[in-house]
Order: sequence, then C-alpha cells, then structure tokens
Amino acid sequence: MAKILLVDDEVHLLKAMDMFLRSRKHDVMPVSDGRAAEHLIRSTPYDLIISDIRMMPVDGLHLLRIARESCPETPVILVTAYATLDVALDAIKAGAFDFVTKPFKTDNFMATVRRALDYPRIVDGAIQLDPPEPAPQRFNPLIIKSAEMQALCQHLEQLAPTDEAVLILGERGAGKRQVAQILHGLSQRKDRPFVSVDCSAGTVANLNAQLWGADSPTADSPTADLPMADLPAADLPMEKAGALEAAKGGTVVLEYIEELPAALQPSIIGLIKMRAFMRPGDTQVHQVDVRIMATSRALPVIQPGDDPQHVEWIQTLSAISLPVPPLRERRADLLPLISRWVYQRATPAKSDPWKMTAQAFDVLDQYPWPGNVEELERTLSQAMTKSREQRIDISELPSSLVEAVKQMKSLSQQHLQRNELRGKSFRDYIRLKQDNYRPLSGPKAERTS
Repeated sequence: MAKILLVDDEVHLLKAMDMFLRSRKHDVMPVSDGRAAEHLIRSTPYDLIISDIRMMPVDGLHLLRIARESCPETPVILVTAYATLDVALDAIKAGAFDFVTKPFKTDNFMATVRRALDYPRIVDGAIQLDPPEPAPQRFNPLIIKSAEMQALCQHLEQLAPTDEAVLILGERGAGKRQVAQILHGLSQRKDRPFVSVDCSAGTVANLNAQLWGADSPTADSPTADLPMADLPAADLPMEKAGALEAAKGGTVVLEYIEELPAALQPSIIGLIKMRAFMRPGDTQVHQVDVRIMATSRALPVIQPGDDPQHVEWIQTLSAISLPVPPLRERRADLLPLISRWVYQRATPAKSDPWKMTAQAFDVLDQYPWPGNVEELERTLSQAMTKSREQRIDISELPSSLVEAVKQMKSLSQQHLQRNELRGKSFRDYIRLKQDNYRPLSGPKAERTS
C-alpha cells in the first residue's frame, strides 16, 4: 500500500481516479485545489504524487517544481487532456516520472502507477544496489517481481504435475533453458536426470548418435552423411547410450528445435506421441520413460499448402507452449536483476554496496534489450570492470548502447503524433516504438537460450 497525493480540478475525474487507487488498497489524499496541494507537498511525505497539468491558479508543472525542491525522491505523474510533444517533453525534462494523456484506460493508468512506485528511490543522484529479495526456492534463480514473471511461474506450477511435452518459447537470452530446468525441478521427475540436446549442432548422423545412442552412426562413420534409410545395420557402431537412455525417468530438452533437420522430425513426432523410438537400421521399438521439452525462438506457423507431415510436426510440437517474456516486457525485474548480478560479482573485501547513477539506470531502463538477460549481464560485467569507485555511471556503459537509446528517443520524437500519444503514458509510447526497434550498432552477442 502506498500513500498517494492525487490532484485534479475536474471533480468527477478526481473521484474516479481516487476509486481506482483505493481499489488497489492505496492510501489516497484527493485534492481539487492546486494551492492546497502545494501546502501538502511541502508538509507531508508521499510515496507518489499524481497531478493534472491545467489547473488555476496553481498548475501541475508548478506542483512538479515544488515537489522537486521539497521531496526530490518522490515520483510525480502528470496527467492532461491536452497532449502535445512539447508539453510531454517539458514535463519529463522538469523531472516528472511520466506524463499520461486523457482519456486513458484504467489498466494502463494503474500500470503507470505501479511502475512509478516500483521505480528505485534515488539518493544523491544514485541508486543503491542492495541484494534483491530472493524468489521462492522452487523458482530459484528466477527474478519474479514483475506480473509477467509471476504469471509464468503460475503456468510452471500448472504444467509441473503433468508429463505432457512442452514447447518453451522465447527470444535469444530470455532464459528458456533455465525455465526448462525449473519445470523439471517442480515435477515428480526432479530427482532423475535432466539432459539437453542442441538440435542445431552437427549433422543428422551426429544428432542420431546424441538422441538414440548405441546403434546410431557417429560423425566419424563413413556413412555419417547418408540418409537414415540408406544406413546398413553393419555400419552402425555400438558406442554409448543416447540422451533418451541417459535421462531414464527424467527430462530431455531439445534445444533450438526449430533447427532440427527435417529427416529427424518423424522420429521426434513418434517420441512425443508414443514415448518410443527405433534406431536407424533397427526394427526393435524402444520404450522410454522421459518427459520431452523443447525450446524455440518462435512458435512455428502452418502455411497454406504445407506438406501434411510438416503440419503434423508443427501441431505435435506446439500443442502446449510456454512463452518466456523478453526483458523489455518485464521492466519491474530490471533493477532486481541488476542488483543481483552486481552483488554476486562484487569484491567480497569491499563492504560498501555498489551504486548506479540515475542517468545510467535511465539508459538501461529505456534500452530494448534484444539480447535480454544475457545481454544485460554482459553489459553490467563491462561496466563493473571499468568502474573504480563501486559506482556505475553512464560513462561506464557501452557507448553503442547509450547511442542506441539516443537514436531510439530521437526516432520516437520525430514520429510522435497527438493521436498516437492519446491514452498512453509517454514512457509507454517510447516503449511502443521499441517493439520494431533494434540498435543500429553494438557488439555481436553469442547465441544463448
């Protein structure tokens, strides 16, 4: 519950916003007069101030200036029906946390309020990076402060008791393999092996060896590149158990399933549907006691005219899918992720906590993170290496990242139209423009799950 000062001279809207906020258990002080609001800002501490801009004789921009003088740590959200780029930029430059246009949807307004309350408190221009509150042990090491990650954890708990195959979807670096490990740990198979196979690595022969094991040809076999139907049984060496046998009673994860060679798709369909397989050149059916999971960057789509076998492949694979949200859609997790990474890698001998300047955090908060958590961790490692005072400033961040945020803001401002801003917060508008935005330059990241 937060203590909120709410200011608007439109009494009906003031009552509506008061009702919205109280329904979320907040302690609200509604005020319809700017002069009374100014007195309260100077005399009473609040967790958040929300004010209309156009009021007489004291307007919202004046209240913002008073708040910056009297309580600089308190976020201020400004609201107006008169949305223009100049007004929005003036408000943000003057120190407003966000700028929201009327009319707005209740969910969007409350999301902006939640972000303002979640935003880190800034003392002397910096944020102290204290270790975050850990998630419940069963979800470790996920950070689950955001509603998006809490919803993901609910889905994991629903899927855990079943033995159904699951396709885990997510962008590069979003943590798909980590989610698969947690799902395994929540299941009745948690004490049995967890085995992964990279479907993008090697030839059909190599993948046969990794999956089916003993009777499968290896990369060194003279018949390694032949189709499975052309492999004589005599050429199939007996070497070691494959992933399915190694994971007996446990879980097998097929990573980068979208890159699996088409020749292997029928075998995987049979594995998912019947929990059984036949090795190339063999007539014996091997039953397996494993749960199958797969990871992919995108949900496969059936196209008109697709081969029936390919349609069956997609339908079988995507029957149950679990999307992992990208970092840009779970902003409430950003600061805890930063704090945990810095805390874990800080020099033990130095007792003083690390800090991050408000300017540096704002850049990280605005960046779209195409490489997700993996890219964030690499960025923080570089910044910590460059920092000499246990304080991460904008100068320690990669120049390509800082420049990307500048380009993004410039493009957003160039294309901003009043009807596009209507009903949105300014921060939401900026992030809306991020959806199709990718940095124009920057270090090439390795592929991660």
